[in-house]
Amino acid sequence: MSTMTSESLAAGRTITEADVTAAFPQDGQAPDLPTRLALLRRLHDHYLAYMGGPETFLNVPRLNADPQLAAVEEAWLRWEDSQVDEAQLPKTAAEFRTWFLDVAERHVQPEFCRYLAEEATLSEIALFFMAEELVDSKFDDLMAMVQIGTAGVTKLTIAENYWDEMGEGKLDQMHTRMFEHSAQYMRKQLAERSVAMSELHSTEVYENACLLLMYGIHRHLVPRALGAMGVLEQSASPRFQAMVDGCTRLGVPEDVIEYQRIHVHVDADHGAEWFDGVFVPLVDRSPELLREISLGVVTRIRVANAYYNRIWQQMKGVR
Repeated sequence: MSTMTSESLAAGRTITEADVTAAFPQDGQAPDLPTRLALLRRLHDHYLAYMGGPETFLNVPRLNADPQLAAVEEAWLRWEDSQVDEAQLPKTAAEFRTWFLDVAERHVQPEFCRYLAEEATLSEIALFFMAEELVDSKFDDLMAMVQIGTAGVTKLTIAENYWDEMGEGKLDQMHTRMFEHSAQYMRKQLAERSVAMSELHSTEVYENACLLLMYGIHRHLVPRALGAMGVLEQSASPRFQAMVDGCTRLGVPEDVIEYQRIHVHVDADHGAEWFDGVFVPLVDRSPELLREISLGVVTRIRVANAYYNRIWQQMKGVR
């Protein structure tokens, strides 16, 4: 049994084969969750370092140069794929439309959204917002990365979405800039209420944060990134509306809510555009590409569903 802990992770302990096997068992055994969390946190640090700005060039890791992290990624991918019932995936492009819209509709988390809108305290909403920061803070970079190598209407669709992320050229409307403005307010709320950020340290939270980063960074996984980002855009609007409603109920300043408010409609538009402009041109190319996109969809849904269930538990713990 592995003994990796958060402390040994911070110390940079060598990742062993036993750690990887314990975290992502291939024999049907339950994962060792502390070890899994430690490995995912190390992956998250690695991805953020890889996506650092030009000023951090001395600290940017070389992609695929760390055999320990490569082994973690390979084991995690195998484990996630083993959770998928491939008989439930669409076999043709014609099947994909109905299948995708159906699975996306079942990913909107209505009870969680109702709780955010009607019952959650400010501490709970702030904790959820900071969990979202682990991936949302890099979403514009992911959007830029997945357009590499695309062509025609697919490239234009992703470029239009990226332009929205850029605030249509207005610096104060850039989505990551608006997100950080809201995040500063939410961090302050947690600090004033003595809620530690360590509340976010769970395997489900870090799996959700790492999945899109892994898919987007590795070029061979971009079809999965497109599937995962497409279902995210398709299903996100109700959660943003719930955040707007909950924050308004709690008297959160309008400038803090603006990030969520604009995404209620932006993501609804993006979801429809992504389906027609990205999925439709690609899913008919080959059965292999259709499978990869579909795997990205169902894996994102499985990981995100576990994340929403877990963060909801954590939120209730800080009421």
